[in-house]
Order: sequence, then structure tokens, then C-alpha cells
Amino acid sequence: MKTAAKVFIILGMIFGCIGILPLIFGGITLSKMKTATCKSDMLVWGILDIFFVGLIGGILILCVSDEDWAQR
Repeated sequence: MKTAAKVFIILGMIFGCIGILPLIFGGITLSKMKTATCKSDMLVWGILDIFFVGLIGGILILCVSDEDWAQR
């Protein structure tokens, strides 16, 4: 599910490239996904991703379980 979230975030960044906010929040979210170890680490970034980058990518980030975040 993390891979699908990454794909939709990247698509949101591409289609929202007219504005600067999708690029900023999408980039930060993708970098935080590399270091996150639990669901609560990504809660705020998932919500910001829903508002500024893309609805589907943000929802997928919020749906990823703690076990998936613990795996590297």
C-alpha cells in the first residue's frame, strides 16, 4: 500500500505542478515516508497531503497499518 501511496503522491505532484504547494508538501511527504516507523509519524503529513497534493495519495497514507511502517 505504501507503493501505491507513493505513486499517487508523485502523480499529484506532476498534475499540480502549476502551484508550488503540491511540490513542497509532496516532496516532504515522500521523504518522511522513508523514515517513518509508525502510523502516528505520518498522520499529519497524510492530512496535509489530502489537502494540498492529492486525495487518493493522502487517504492511502492514512490507511497504511503500523506493521507496514515497521517494515523496511
